[in-house]
Amino acid sequence: MIERIRPNGIGDHLRHLKLRLQHHLRHALRHGTKRGMDMLAGSIIVLAISPILIGASLIIMLVDGRPITFAGKRVGILGRLFPMMKFRTMRRDAEAIEKKIQEHKISQTAEHFVDPENESVLKLRKALLKFSDAEKYPNDPRILPFGKFMRKFSIDELPQLLHIVRGEMSLVGPRPFAMWEIAEFTPRDLLRHNIKPGLTGLWQISNRSKITHDEAIGLDLKYAATQNLWLDLKILLMTVPVALKNRGGN
Repeated sequence: MIERIRPNGIGDHLRHLKLRLQHHLRHALRHGTKRGMDMLAGSIIVLAISPILIGASLIIMLVDGRPITFAGKRVGILGRLFPMMKFRTMRRDAEAIEKKIQEHKISQTAEHFVDPENESVLKLRKALLKFSDAEKYPNDPRILPFGKFMRKFSIDELPQLLHIVRGEMSLVGPRPFAMWEIAEFTPRDLLRHNIKPGLTGLWQISNRSKITHDEAIGLDLKYAATQNLWLDLKILLMTVPVALKNRGGN
């Protein structure tokens, strides 16, 4: 019996190539649409809230001088670091005070707080040392008089809209973390950085007071795997009432 000659696989190869091309086209279209929405919506929002941006800048300058913003290094897409801006809500020497607190953390005696070179930080260091092991200091005396108000209503986060217009962030995506916050992330957790960080996301519209770290990362990964225009619009629409509810509960 003569054995039938098997197909050379060219047809299968062409079909596979077609599927790959369609996948890349869909990805490019989705990426382009998301980027276009970020640029358009981000620019409109910046123009709409420009009086708030200008007012906040003037208040900071008049009360505590320059700089107006504070830029902390954050982890962006594919692990790239970028300086994420916020309105400065702490006094200019906040980091220097924190450094002095850590240097004097060992002792609780008053004489170790005395700094002949800078007596003005004496009371602040006394107050903050009590909470030196906490992630956040309750009633942090380094916060400027209007700082709590800006933080409560997320006014300090508004400069991040400029990152959206510039393409470093997106309106919707995982919130950017600092390097020390991802130090113990698993390879699975790090997959959240395959997309741009955002102002809001699935995590932010969930019950943040009861959600665990693993559940939060799971929501970020779920968004990264299923992101689309309609999901972004849904998250953006849900962010407003959730944010207002959280502010009202504070």
